[in-house]
Amino acid sequence: MQSYRLTWTTPDGEPKVSAVSFSATAAERYRPSYAARAGVPVEIVLVDPHEGLRR
Repeated sequence: MQSYRLTWTTPDGEPKVSAVSFSATAAERYRPSYAARAGVPVEIVLVDPHEGLRR
């Protein structure tokens, strides 16, 4: 299964990334609420399959 994160840049220019990863369907579902809270456009990006794994 592929995972996705939501990314956006604040009006101050600070890049942000969602703390959790989503399935494609969930990312599409949650993007509008993230955009509404942030007040800026939010993008969906593919996450590397091994990102976030603990060693």
